[in-house]
Amino acid sequence: MNTKHIRVADIMFDVDTQIREKTKPDLVRRYRQAMAEYDPNGTTVVGFEAIQVAEAQAKGAKKVYTIIDGWHRATAALELGKELIEAQIISVTGREEILWLASRANLLHGEKLSPKEKRTAFRNYLKAKQHRHPGPRGGRANGKIKSAREMAIDLGGIAHKTVLKWLKADAPMTYHQLQRERTEDFPEAPDDTYDGTYNPDARHRDAAIGYLQEVALRVRAIKGRDGLEAILAELSAVEKEIVKRLPVSADDY
Repeated sequence: MNTKHIRVADIMFDVDTQIREKTKPDLVRRYRQAMAEYDPNGTTVVGFEAIQVAEAQAKGAKKVYTIIDGWHRATAALELGKELIEAQIISVTGREEILWLASRANLLHGEKLSPKEKRTAFRNYLKAKQHRHPGPRGGRANGKIKSAREMAIDLGGIAHKTVLKWLKADAPMTYHQLQRERTEDFPEAPDDTYDGTYNPDARHRDAAIGYLQEVALRVRAIKGRDGLEAILAELSAVEKEIVKRLPVSADDY
C-alpha cells in the first residue's frame, strides 16, 4: 500500500461514491479547527490519519484521486486552503470496488450510518460481488456464495437475518441459490418494506444535487472575485433553465 502526500486540488469530491446522504458540517468544523490548531500557518495537513483514495487518470497526464475514506477530513482541508494531505493510494479494479471500499470504511468506523445508508452499503457489497468467495481463477463472478453469517461479518456486524431479508429483496436469484446450496435450516426472511414510490427523475435529481454540493465545496477555496463571479453567472443560468422547465401547477392560476 502506497502512502504519500497528494494535492488537495487533485481530489475529486465525487458524492456518488459516498453512502452518507449528506456531508456533516459539525464534523467538518471540528476537523477544520483541529487542523488549524495543529499547524496554523502550514500548507500541509498534519496530525491526522491518512485518508484513503483511488488513483485515476484525468484528461492529459494529470492524476486525480477519488476518496474512499476521509471525505470530511479532505473537505476540512479544502475549506482551510491546505495544499497537501497524506493519503494511502488503494489499487482498485473498477468503480464497483471503490463504492464497496468506501461503504466498508463507513460501516467499520466513523459516525453511525442510518438504516438507508446501511442498505446502500449492502447494495454496493453485492455489486462488487463481495458476497461470493474468490473463484478457482481468482475472480468472484463464479465463486461460491458466502453464508448469510459470513456476509454479516463483512458488513460490520449487521444481523444475518437482515442480510437474508435484503438479499431476498435485492438479489432474489442469489437468495434462492443460497437456499439450495445450504443444508442447514434456512429461516424464511420476511419481505423487505419498499423504500418509497418510484420516481423516474430521482437518478438525475440526485446527480444534479451532488454536483451542486461539490460546487459549494469548491467555492470555499476560491478567494478571487473573478472566479466567484464566473461561478455565480453559471448558477444564474442554471436557475433560469430550472424555472423555465418547472411544470405549471394549479397554484399558479
